Amino acid sequence: MLRAALASGLLALAAFGGFGLAPSAPRLTPPETVSIPPGPALYRSSAEYRIGTRRIDPPPSPIEIRGFDIMAGQVTQEEYARCVAEGACKATTRTPGAHLPQTGVNWSDATAYAAWLSERTGQDWRLPSDAEWLRAAAERGFDGALGAEGENPSDRWLASYRSEVDRRGSADLVPRPSGHFGRNSLGLRDLAGNVWEWTTSCDEKISLSSTGEQIASERFCGVRVAQGKHRAFMVDFIRDARSGGCAAGIPPDFLGFRLVRDIP
Repeated sequence: MLRAALASGLLALAAFGGFGLAPSAPRLTPPETVSIPPGPALYRSSAEYRIGTRRIDPPPSPIEIRGFDIMAGQVTQEEYARCVAEGACKATTRTPGAHLPQTGVNWSDATAYAAWLSERTGQDWRLPSDAEWLRAAAERGFDGALGAEGENPSDRWLASYRSEVDRRGSADLVPRPSGHFGRNSLGLRDLAGNVWEWTTSCDEKISLSSTGEQIASERFCGVRVAQGKHRAFMVDFIRDARSGGCAAGIPPDFLGFRLVRDIP
């Protein structure tokens, strides 16, 4: 009896911070989200497709999307700073600003924040896949199709060049507050603004036969897809896309992220 009472007393002291033990931190309130219902979708893969040496647009394929909740806005500097203060995220060079999206983060920074938020809310948070991001982006999504499918490879090169020239003049290197770019038709803020968002999707190359059958594939997860005004393929440890690390095409203006959680 005495031993049981002593043990009970020790537990009570620990719960109230006795013996120098800090009480556990209270659960965080989950961020505002938008629910994306499950259902079928046509998805054009982020993979690079080739027939021999000729590159083609990936064919749109029917897929089934599971329902998920996605953050209505990008993770802000203030939110990320809380993770840094608790020692779960790496510090950045940016001073937390009022309602500014957190940028200057790499893929590992984003996944570390997801793990921390999962622990602090009791919910399972993660980065979205490329397909999930496009589903949530709705009319603001762009899958990168060029439509130059002829036998002459110079046609595709010219289409790609024109597309990149159009995008080069649209760089916006000024941090904008959350909500600056408005909401899409589903209610998500700032999609396809000047912050590209990390996804879980890896760089992938697929080879097809002349009859369209897949004959080889290669997946490299040291490069991840970042989604925004266009798809960007980023080396996963890069925090500043414009200083290098964009595997192909025009680099993003800024790199940030928003998270998703599965709907049971």
